[in-house]
Amino acid sequence: MEEPLTVTQLNTRVRALLSSTPDVRDIWVSGEISNLTRASSGHYYFVLKDATGEVRCALFARARSRVDFEPRENMKVLAFGSADLYIQRGSYQFIVENMRRSGIGELYQAYVELKNRLEGEGLFDPARKKTLPKYPRRIGVVTSETGAVIHDIITTSASRFPADIILAPAQVQGEGAAATIVSGIRLLDRFGVDVIIVGRGGGSLEDLWPFNEESVARAIFECSTPIVSAVGHETDFTIADFVADVRAPTPTGAAAIILRDRAEIRSQLNRDMANAERALRSVLDRMRASFDVLDARLSPERASRDLDLKGMSLDDWWGRVDRSVRSGLSEREHRLALLSARVSVAGASQDIDSRRRALDDIVERIRRAVADGMAKRASGLAVLDARVSPVAAVRDIESRRTRLEATYGRASPVDAARDLRDHRARLDSLFARASSASLETYRSSSSRLESASAGLASLNPTRVMERGYGIILRPDGQVLTSVSDMLVGEKIDIRLRDGTARAAVREITEDRE
Repeated sequence: MEEPLTVTQLNTRVRALLSSTPDVRDIWVSGEISNLTRASSGHYYFVLKDATGEVRCALFARARSRVDFEPRENMKVLAFGSADLYIQRGSYQFIVENMRRSGIGELYQAYVELKNRLEGEGLFDPARKKTLPKYPRRIGVVTSETGAVIHDIITTSASRFPADIILAPAQVQGEGAAATIVSGIRLLDRFGVDVIIVGRGGGSLEDLWPFNEESVARAIFECSTPIVSAVGHETDFTIADFVADVRAPTPTGAAAIILRDRAEIRSQLNRDMANAERALRSVLDRMRASFDVLDARLSPERASRDLDLKGMSLDDWWGRVDRSVRSGLSEREHRLALLSARVSVAGASQDIDSRRRALDDIVERIRRAVADGMAKRASGLAVLDARVSPVAAVRDIESRRTRLEATYGRASPVDAARDLRDHRARLDSLFARASSASLETYRSSSSRLESASAGLASLNPTRVMERGYGIILRPDGQVLTSVSDMLVGEKIDIRLRDGTARAAVREITEDRE
């Protein structure tokens, strides 16, 4: 659940929405004054109403000087200003910057109709507006040659970044004025200046009417040179202001917009140099730190220590391999000793003598059996003679002797020596394979260790911060990842590579892309 807002925070957000909505800023509103009150501070508070609605209004003392009449109850007026919200009471109101009496209905209606028609044709489209040159060398001015406008522009130019001022004299009031303004714009456009100022001083709607003519608007739209409109005071809006590439509040303000201040340029250069020096110093510090790390890694002492550690690891591997091979050899030598004991000459001779004694015993027993059988069973002599005759017994003895000699041949010392050599060769091959496998395992483990170390180093958060990144947190330690998590006026901590900075949110702008 999102953290709840306070009433003040809600009112602040609503006021910010009103301030950023162009449809309710710098607009004219017509109506009748009601409930008029004048405060001791010089501020005027009243209600502006029509047949079906009303809105609270405030005319502050600083703006009252622009109104050339005394506001009264039931007076019909045109009020210029912007919608706003009074945070303490949460009330919606209209802040009046200028005010005129009604009575110019026909001119104002003509102004509105022409404005709507030209806007529909795309003459006010921001996409077609041209960019002002950063350092203009020649500035064209369309205004009266006897008025204060040209004098103010020349004075401002001399105090800022001097440029050549080229005047195209024009009539800025009365009948035929629009034609002279159009001629001046086209003349300067053909002459080839860097930017054109079209302007005059303040006045009534009738006085400013030449700059609301359609011919002037179309001449500004068709001009290939960027044009700055500087007509009347800050609260005066003409059709020329909407068509021009840039609107200036006053003619003096137009010169200030076009020409940069020399002191400002010098200050900007100093700031850029300081920023470049800090950036260079930061890069040098990071490079020096990197060189120190590399120097520490590549120093003879570090290399010798790493070599010693690698040697210790290698000794450990060789010790494990040696113990494994020795264990295998001991087992095989034991088995070989048992085999040698089983197939030794002495053992074979003893085995043969034992078998011969057993055979002689069998022969003796057969002979005794034959003698007893012949004495007791004379009737079955033929059968018994066929089964245990001396000839058959001799054949049996010879067969047993042949098998004994074959067994002795298989267990001869020569065969035993040959089997021993075969076992030794297999043991040597196993030892070589174990040594090769141990070395390969050591190399693979070293490579994985170095790769893991490099991966850990790349994931080190301080390395990321050294590239200019940081972490934004609330004072309670919660990490902020989006501007939607912040509030205007909220305290935040900015954690960088070498410390933490405490800051407050002054303004929030979401990236619509």
